[in-house]
Amino acid sequence: MQVLSEEAFWDAEKGVLRIGGQRHTAVDAQTLCDYLDTLVGPKVAEVIVHNLEFRLGKLDATRFRNERPQATLQELVEYLAKTARLSGLGITTVTFLESEKSGPVQIEIANPSVKGSAGAAKEFGFSWWAGVMTTLLDKQMEPINISYDGEKNLISCRLVPRV
Repeated sequence: MQVLSEEAFWDAEKGVLRIGGQRHTAVDAQTLCDYLDTLVGPKVAEVIVHNLEFRLGKLDATRFRNERPQATLQELVEYLAKTARLSGLGITTVTFLESEKSGPVQIEIANPSVKGSAGAAKEFGFSWWAGVMTTLLDKQMEPINISYDGEKNLISCRLVPRV
């Protein structure tokens, strides 16, 4: 077993990768998103990825909050950003633009594993964060203004309460 950090380890003998207490499977997410776009079209792929990632974000946030009942919102967000980095998503920065409990929230992912601002790639990392923040802030959040800056290799969005 190779320990990657206190939150992640790889057991080559058993073929198991664990991040944040959950088993993960390493996949080429960019290829998956690109294939979904060609298979069902970019709009349908976007909806599929949004629904999957949003649900996973809610589940992860609920599990982490239950495991750490005394943790502050900021501590939970930092822990979730660290697990996202360990999974290979990229380096995530989460900024509360107003008060921590009201949103909106700016999400930036440097060196993202999935690049693009349309189709499945558009929703890949941000829908997970929308699910996380929906759970942690106890209000439905949705990603808007998703953009990719190729020069900076940075993808960003704003999460806002759904009206």
